[in-house]
Amino acid sequence: MVLQRTGKGHRAVPYSHSAERLKKVFREIGVEQGWWKSELPIVLAVSGGVDSMALFWFFHTLWKGRIAIAHLNHGIRGESADKDQAFVGEIAKLHDAPLITESLPVPSLLRRGESLEDGARRIRYEFLKRAMTSAGACGVALAHTSDDSVESFLMNLFRGTGPRGLAGIPERRGPFFRPLLSFQKSFLRELLQYHCLPWREDLTNLDDQHTRNRVRNRLIPMLEREFNPRVKEAILGTAQDMKSLRREEERLQSVLLPLLRREIPFAAYACSLSSLRSLEERELRAFFRGVGMGLGLRVLSRERTENLCLLTRRSASWCFQWQGDISLFCSSDLVVWISPDILSLNSGTEPTTLRLEGETGGFSFGKWRFNWAREQAPNCVNGVMGAIFPPIDEVEVLPLSRLDEKPGDGSVPEWARPLFTVLRSGDSVWIPFWGGGNANEDSRGGVRFSAVASAVS
Repeated sequence: MVLQRTGKGHRAVPYSHSAERLKKVFREIGVEQGWWKSELPIVLAVSGGVDSMALFWFFHTLWKGRIAIAHLNHGIRGESADKDQAFVGEIAKLHDAPLITESLPVPSLLRRGESLEDGARRIRYEFLKRAMTSAGACGVALAHTSDDSVESFLMNLFRGTGPRGLAGIPERRGPFFRPLLSFQKSFLRELLQYHCLPWREDLTNLDDQHTRNRVRNRLIPMLEREFNPRVKEAILGTAQDMKSLRREEERLQSVLLPLLRREIPFAAYACSLSSLRSLEERELRAFFRGVGMGLGLRVLSRERTENLCLLTRRSASWCFQWQGDISLFCSSDLVVWISPDILSLNSGTEPTTLRLEGETGGFSFGKWRFNWAREQAPNCVNGVMGAIFPPIDEVEVLPLSRLDEKPGDGSVPEWARPLFTVLRSGDSVWIPFWGGGNANEDSRGGVRFSAVASAVS
């Protein structure tokens, strides 16, 4: 970025850009978004550009609450990024605002298959959440404008999307809210000029190598010049109409996602294939979009969403890569969202036999923790996360993938075999969660086992 100053000398501020008028507008926005009367601080995401400096002006000038400034140096633009960071620090110091800043090597923190743009966004939001916690804030204000909403509409339209993508940028999602969505960038630039507040100009915004920049710098001006000089207003009107469809879809998702969810160790989300096949096409598309949104995944294009729906309808065994760090696996009437990094793990190295000394005890094997206790029971049983074995003094523990024979009912999908563990003693065999194996139900119980899948580090 390069520093832009507003020039010396006083400029008469028109009423349209005055604090008197804008306070009324800003108050209405704050009340509607739910933060205006907050007694907790609000974190402002300030890059130093026009939009974020206007965001700072609005809060510093028009809101009586406490603010903290958050700035992340992504480690991408070298000296220019360092100057941005220093500039924001000077603004915070000048106006006596708490500053939370970090410098991170974003390119080296990308996940497998993650683009620089997606990774930078993920890391930025993770930083802002940390900043919010550090400041004890009620939320984080972002500086997106109506121009950003128009650009997102067009990009999503070309990529193929549903109501969520065509409804524009949401005013609020979780702890993040966007008070400037009703303002154009040109208005905010004038605002800073009238009120003599400097900003930094990001020269990378002129680089048409990036899709958003081509939309902003070439496509929209062409649409305004050759088709409709008020095309931005037309797009924003359409986006507003799509919001009602998005709200309807979100209500549907709020019912479907918890209703169909099955808790399966190591899976980010899971459900049965048969339950998905019972949904109508509109419901199925909404369901997949809802799971992706809930897991923080990148939105699938319409074409890929349709492909996923076709797989669901036509095949009982398939794999679908959502993005680099999450895949869907379908088999044994189960559909699971799971990270490939988890699949690279195994439940233990080599089979081992453990002595059960005393009355109670516990042990770990791979990503599992087992506890046991001696107790008398009328019979043996295999449960989901617990089992009762006959009276025994030792138990063999082994990865499911090392079991000589697959469980007879075929309930364990192939993706799960490297992750799950087996307990075996004589004729008694138990697979935690899947409950498969032989419970030796004719024998009296003597040892109760319980299992917990550890969090994946």
